[in-house]
Amino acid sequence: MEILLDTAHVETIRKYSSIYNLTGVTTNPTILAREKAEFFPLLQEIRGIIGDGQLHVQVTGNTCEEMMKEAEAVTDRLGKETYIKVPANEEGLKTMKALKSRGFLVTATAIYMPQQAMLASVAGADYVAPYFNRMNNMNVDGRQAVQDIATLFRHFGRRTKILAASFHNTYQIMEALMAGADTVTASADMFTTMVENPSVDGAIADFRRDWTDTYGDRRIYEL
Repeated sequence: MEILLDTAHVETIRKYSSIYNLTGVTTNPTILAREKAEFFPLLQEIRGIIGDGQLHVQVTGNTCEEMMKEAEAVTDRLGKETYIKVPANEEGLKTMKALKSRGFLVTATAIYMPQQAMLASVAGADYVAPYFNRMNNMNVDGRQAVQDIATLFRHFGRRTKILAASFHNTYQIMEALMAGADTVTASADMFTTMVENPSVDGAIADFRRDWTDTYGDRRIYEL
C-alpha cells in the first residue's frame, strides 16, 4: 500500500514527510493555483523536500502535441522520474501511448468509469486515478468502480496500479483500499483525522496518568 499527499503547500509537505512514510506528492492545476507561486520553482522546492519520492504533475494541453511538449518541459526541469498526469480521454490516451513509447512515467487522471481505467492501462499508464467522491456525487458507486477496476486488472494481468483520489472523508479512503486500490492520495487533514481523535487522546491521557501515579515525572530513560 502506498500513500501520497495531495497538496503543493511546501510547509505541509515538509511537516507530513517527517510524520508519515509518504510515497510522494500529487499535484494538479487547481492545487498549484492555490499557492500563487511560480510553477517550476514551487515544484522544484517540493522535489527538494521529497527527494526520490514520487511527484505527479498534470499537463494542461488540449492536444497530444501540446501535452507531449509540456511533459518534456516538466521532466527536463524536474527529472525523468516525475509522473506525468494525463486526463483519460481520447487525446489523453493518445498522449499516454506516445509518452510510454518514450519512457515517461504516466498517471491517468480524471477517471470516472472503469472502462477509462482499462483503456488507460492498455495505453501503458503506470497509475490510474479514479475520483472516488466525485463518482459518488454522480450517483456512481465509487467503491464498486474501484473494485471493478481491480478485478479487470487482476483478470488480465495488468501491472497498472490504482491510485484512488478525490475523497470527502476518511471512510471513503478505507473503502477505496478495501475495494482494491493500491495507492491513495489525500489532503493532510485526512491523514490527521485517521490518527487524531478524542478516543485516542483519552487513551493516551489514561496511560500518562497511570505512569505518573507510579513513577512520577521520570521518563523511561531516567529510570
